[in-house]
Amino acid sequence: MTIHPKYAGVLMGFIISLGMSFFMSFVMLYVNIGFIPTFLSKWMYAWGVGFIVAFPVAAVLVPIAKKCAMKATGAVM
Repeated sequence: MTIHPKYAGVLMGFIISLGMSFFMSFVMLYVNIGFIPTFLSKWMYAWGVGFIVAFPVAAVLVPIAKKCAMKATGAVM
C-alpha cells in the first residue's frame, strides 16, 4: 500500500509525534515516579495523552521548522 505524496507532511508529523511521545512519556514518567509496579499502565496512559497533544502540535510545527531550516541553509526541500 502506498500513500499519496501530498500526505507526506502529515504522515511525517504523525510518525514523529508517535515516536517522540512514546520515548518522552517513558523518560518523564521514570524521572517523576521511577519504576513502580503500575509503571506500564501509567506509561501507556501518559503516552496516549502525550500523543493526543503531540500530533496537532507536530502538524503545526513541522511546516514551520521546514521553512526555518530552508531559510537558514538555503536548501530546497
